[in-house]
Parts: sequence; structure tokens; C-alpha cells
Amino acid sequence: MNIKYILILIITFLTVSCQSQTNEIEDKTIDYYFGQIAELEIDKLINQKILIDSLTIAPKYKDSISNGLNQEGFMKYADIKANIYMSFFKDYLYQQKVEYNNDYYVLYFTMAGFDDMQWDIIKMPKDSWNGKERLNREKIEKDDLIEKVLFNYDEGAKNTENIRIFIKDDYLIMERGNLYHSLYDLKNQKVLINEESPWHQAKGDGKEGLNKWIKENLHDKIEQTINE
Repeated sequence: MNIKYILILIITFLTVSCQSQTNEIEDKTIDYYFGQIAELEIDKLINQKILIDSLTIAPKYKDSISNGLNQEGFMKYADIKANIYMSFFKDYLYQQKVEYNNDYYVLYFTMAGFDDMQWDIIKMPKDSWNGKERLNREKIEKDDLIEKVLFNYDEGAKNTENIRIFIKDDYLIMERGNLYHSLYDLKNQKVLINEESPWHQAKGDGKEGLNKWIKENLHDKIEQTINE
């Protein structure tokens, strides 16, 4: 084996290895993204001299009784927060992916409103995956290779703990707050169980009432199906 051939093999290996690393991304939590938002807010508050540093409110914007922001400071903060949210959540934000045959099913998070959290499961061919944290909303609409499989969102009480998707047999399950929320038949490409707005269906009966509704109407039915 000559030196030229060996060099070609090494370069090919390194190229494939780098591409593989580029396309890999760690699972992300909601706290990860809200940590980024908090940093953006602090930087903007300091830049606009509402804060002196990350812990100190400028005298002009400090309430003498509560030691928090006064009305003027709070209004400026609310404006900063709204602008950051609009910019930050213009895209879908990656949380996790699983694979089935030649496709990835990717869980994304965004905001459905100023305080309503939304989760989407997107299907795409493996060779379309770019390993990025963000997915442009317009790309979903325009790219025929990318398909939105299902979504649901929370208003009011929220189930944001232990968010994940996983595959059992030929079923894709979405879990939030230790309760199954969605069931997708991978073999037949069909949504079997999903409620877009559980809070609405539970009629806003607090966190306990919400989770009771989810367990009875979503979780238990999904668990029965995947264990049959």
C-alpha cells in the first residue's frame, strides 16, 4: 500500500468523522434555553443602564420599599423581555431526536404565545438533519422533506419536567411531567392519541385537575396500547 493511498484513507476518515460530529447534538432542556434568555435579559438591562451589574438595580429604577424595580423600571424590563422572546422564539428549538428506519423524529420546543409553551415533533430524512439547535419555521412550511407530525401546548399549569420522546415497538411516545401525552403509529404514519391543548380540555381545573384529565384521557390509553 503506497503512501498516497494511505493519505487518501486518512483524509476520508477524518472528513466522515468531522461530518458525524457536526451532525451530533446533545439533548437540550427547557432550562437550557431559558438560561440563555436570562443572560440576554441581564445584558440588555445593563446596556440600558437599568441595572448597574447583574445584582444591582440603578437608583433611578429602584423601588425604595420593595428594593425591586419601580414602575418605570418594570415597564422597561417588560419591553425588553417581550422583544427578546419575539426574537428568541422565532424558530423551533431542539430538545431530542430518535430514529426509525431512514428518518429522524425530532422534538422541538417553542412558545405558542407569550407564556404558552409548545412542543412539536418533526419528521425528516436522516440526511436532512444538520445538527443545529434551531429550525426555521418557514423551512417546515417550504421543505417537502420535512413534516410536522404533531404538536401540543400548555397554557396555565404546565408539564415541563422530564420531557422526552421514545420508541417502543413501532410506536412513538411523547412524555411530559411523567405522563404520556402523545402516541404516534410509526408503521402506519398516523397519530393515534394526542390533545393539542390539554389545559383547555381539562377546563383549567388547576395542575391537579389537569394531570388527572391527562392521566385518564391520554396516559392510561397510551399505556394500554403500547403494552398490548
